[in-house]
Amino acid sequence: MSTRTRNYSGIILLLIAAIIAYVMYDRTGREELWGYLPLALYLSAWLGITLLLTSKGSPEKRRRFYLSSATGVLLGLGFPGYLPLPFLLLVAWVPLLLLQREGLPAKSVFWHGLNAFLLYNILATFWVTNTAFAAGLFAVVVNSLLMCIPWMLFHWTSRVSPRVAYLSLIAFWVSFEHLHYKWSLNWPWLTLGNGFAEYPSLIQWYEVTGVLGGSAWILAVNWLVLRFYLPRRPSFSWGLAAVVVLPMAGSLVRYLTYTPPPGETISVSAIQPNFEPHYEKFAGSQAEQLATFTALSREALASVSGPVDYLLLPETSFSNVEESVANTAPALRALMEALPEDKVRYFVTGISSYYRFKPGEAVTDAVRYYPGSDGGQVALEALNGAVQIDPETREFQTYRKGVFVPGAESFPFRKTLFFLEPLVNSLGGTVAGLGSQSERTVLEGERARVAPVICYESVFGEYFTDYIHAGAQAVFVMTNDGWWDNTAGHRQHLYFSSLRAVETRRAVVRSANMGACAFIDQRGHIVSRTFYDERGFLNGTLQLNDAVTPYVRFGDIPSRIALLLTAMALLSNIARTLRNRGTALEEG
Repeated sequence: MSTRTRNYSGIILLLIAAIIAYVMYDRTGREELWGYLPLALYLSAWLGITLLLTSKGSPEKRRRFYLSSATGVLLGLGFPGYLPLPFLLLVAWVPLLLLQREGLPAKSVFWHGLNAFLLYNILATFWVTNTAFAAGLFAVVVNSLLMCIPWMLFHWTSRVSPRVAYLSLIAFWVSFEHLHYKWSLNWPWLTLGNGFAEYPSLIQWYEVTGVLGGSAWILAVNWLVLRFYLPRRPSFSWGLAAVVVLPMAGSLVRYLTYTPPPGETISVSAIQPNFEPHYEKFAGSQAEQLATFTALSREALASVSGPVDYLLLPETSFSNVEESVANTAPALRALMEALPEDKVRYFVTGISSYYRFKPGEAVTDAVRYYPGSDGGQVALEALNGAVQIDPETREFQTYRKGVFVPGAESFPFRKTLFFLEPLVNSLGGTVAGLGSQSERTVLEGERARVAPVICYESVFGEYFTDYIHAGAQAVFVMTNDGWWDNTAGHRQHLYFSSLRAVETRRAVVRSANMGACAFIDQRGHIVSRTFYDERGFLNGTLQLNDAVTPYVRFGDIPSRIALLLTAMALLSNIARTLRNRGTALEEG
């Protein structure tokens, strides 16, 4: 392809991207969803820009570009949600590592890494853009840049301490993933260990290491594949085969022979109301939504022979609920009164609620002030929570979501970016965020203690173990996965619940507004499920478990080892760099 052809092709692709952007804008005006249009927009823009930037490059430079692009494509297609090809992750890093070995300057290594990670983020998480364009673009670009940090630390180590370079890559990357769980801008969705979530039979050993152990394994296999590819040791193939096959073979044996500890079972009816969240759920008639909940609940209960222990509804099913008197909310009362008597032991649902601070009570950072009827101000705290109600006695327990989606539910680095508060408020948002609770709690009933997990919380493995420490014997996930349209996002979120089941050996039931309701056993196997854009319900049972896995007991051991190795590697790099500079000055 000639330089002129490349330039013309790049311009045409950018024009196509502009057309797609206009179509997305037009669809918004007509209240239509975007589907896969953001993916087409990002890919056409990426390809157009790269064609223009590489049009005058040499064949060698283009070859390097193809190598880094190959890593991005393999990572993106290997992540769940498209084709069932997680094994691509085991070789995805090899093209980029081959490129890095060519002795390129740091600037080139950075740009090739950014290219790979940008493609990875586009292919795996473009669907975030369906929530809001700015949020999706920010997530793709910023997360790609953040991924360059461990990549460039590895490149630095390869220059000053080459003997430990690939070990440092594993340490740096796992440390990065660990920290991505812990800070205000948390986005651990693309943790490499999540890549095998669709195949829990191959990763039963996560009950010991968690998903970060999976990340370390994936990177280690990539290093071994690289070593196998390089002309060094013919016998190295045996080590590669052992590291790839043995963990999965052992996992399959564990999967096929696993027997849940003796325990009781609980019956659950999970409801999927299927309210489209952008234009229907929060703008629609509360009376119509209540009628839908009532009809689905009655149908679900009528389809089973006896009473069920729990009727489960999804995240934010009911709005404007005062937390301290949640059992008196008119919509909740109306639904419970419409249910057949003696058919439901407990009613559990996600609620959009609020807490009213008492006069003189200490307020939190999430406080919001509103005019009171007496001319003063009322201090409130908005909540994304859950409630369990006994329909007979009206006794209730509440729970507050503890991990928030950055931007949508929280304002990251609020104290540092305080000067942006007037801008955010003027745009109709709020920097207050949502109220929470400091510790995870469970919903206790006569027969079970269940973990009330709300949406994004199900992505955080070590955080999730806090429910088990609190006594959870089974898990309820209440979510709303309709923000992303019918793309890979809701499927990935479903598969992540399988990861939590394996790590904790707790059966899971999901109730999704849109997306998928599902029953998942203690092996992570999806026993039954609904599908996207499907209004209905799912009945099933969960087996309770009180046993504690090594992962629950000890937490993310791989990340602690990685953080220690990272600190050692960085200190060694600094010392060697200073020593080399000192030697150079002496020789000069």
